[in-house]
Amino acid sequence: MPSDDHSADQPGETSLSPARSSRSRLILRLRLVIAFGLMAIVIGLVASNRDKLINVNWKLIPLAWLLMLLSTVVKSFRWGLLVHQSAMDLSFRRLLGTYLVGAFFSTILPTSVGGDAVRAVDTAAKTGRVADSTSSVLIERGIGLLSIFGMASAFAYTLEVGAVPHAFIMAVYLAFVAGLLGLLVLRQGWFMEPIALVMTRLRLHGLLAMARSLQTALSEQLWRPSLLMLMFLLSLVANALTMGATYLVLIAVRDAIPLAAFVPMVALSTVAELLPISIAALGVKESAYIFFLGLAGVSSGEASVIAIIMRVLTWALALVGGVVFLARTVSSRSEGPRGGGGRPPSKHVPALADERDLEQEQPAGLPTAD
Repeated sequence: MPSDDHSADQPGETSLSPARSSRSRLILRLRLVIAFGLMAIVIGLVASNRDKLINVNWKLIPLAWLLMLLSTVVKSFRWGLLVHQSAMDLSFRRLLGTYLVGAFFSTILPTSVGGDAVRAVDTAAKTGRVADSTSSVLIERGIGLLSIFGMASAFAYTLEVGAVPHAFIMAVYLAFVAGLLGLLVLRQGWFMEPIALVMTRLRLHGLLAMARSLQTALSEQLWRPSLLMLMFLLSLVANALTMGATYLVLIAVRDAIPLAAFVPMVALSTVAELLPISIAALGVKESAYIFFLGLAGVSSGEASVIAIIMRVLTWALALVGGVVFLARTVSSRSEGPRGGGGRPPSKHVPALADERDLEQEQPAGLPTAD
C-alpha cells in the first residue's frame, strides 16, 4: 500500500540525513581550521614586518581598487553577452549590480560558489527563466576559469624547470584541457542520455525534466563559437585588470619587479586560490601570494603585506555588493504594498531583489573610460 511504502522509505531518509549533515559540518569545520590557521601565519608575518606596512605608498591603493572594480565591470559585460543572446531583458546596470551582490555573498557564505548561486537565483526571479539564468551563470564562470587556466598554462612555459612543482604545473595543464573538453561535451549534450537513463530507472521524472531544460539552455548558449571567443577575450582583459591591481599594490609595498617575472607567478597563484580547502580562499590566497611571489624575488614579509592589502580590497569591493543588496531589499519592501510594476518573479524561484531597480533602468554599454 502507498502508506506502507512511504513509512518504509521514511527511516532510510532520516538515517541518511543526519550522516550527510554531520559530514558537511565536519568538512566546514576543517575548512575553517585551514582558513584561520593559514591567516594566522600570514598575519604573524605581517606583524613581524610592520615597517613594510607602515611604508606602503597608500596613494596607489585606491587606484588598485578601481582596477578591481573595472575588472568586475568587464566580467558583468561578459555575462551580459549570454543573457542578451537568450533574449532575457536585463539592463547592464542590473547585471552589474547582481554581479556585485554575488561577490558579496561569495565573501560571506561558506562556499566558493555561493555568489554564483545567488546570481542565478536573482536572474531567474527577475526573468522567470530558471534554465537560461542558471546556464548563463555556469558558462560565464566556466569561461572565466578556463581563461585563468589558459593564462597559467601559457606562462608556465616561461618558468625555469623546477621553479614550480611539476605536479602543480601538470594539474594546471590538465584542468585547461578538461575545461575545453567540458565545454564541448556540454555543447553537444553527450552526457544527457546516460543521465536520462539513470533518472528514468530511478523514476526521477521531475529532475529529468529540469536536467533536459538546463541542457537545452546550455547547448543553445554554447552554440556560437564567435560569442564564446569574445567572452574568452573579455576574460583575459578582466584578468589583466586584476593583475594590474596586484602589481600596483606590489609597487606600493616595494620596488617594482619585471612584468615577465610577475605575471606568471600571479597567474599561478590565481589558480592555487581555486583549491576548495578553505572559506572564500581565506588563507589560501595569501599563502599562494607568499609562495609564488617569493619565486619572483619578493620576500615573505613583503608578499604577506601585499596579500593582506589585496584581501582588504576584495572585501571593500564585496561591501559595494552588500550595499546594493541592502538597497534592493529596502526598495522591494517599500514598493511591495503598492504592488510595484513590471513582471512578477516566478512562483518557483525566490526573489532576492526588488521588481524594479532603484532607478529607471536603461540599457547601458561597457564604459569606455578593473
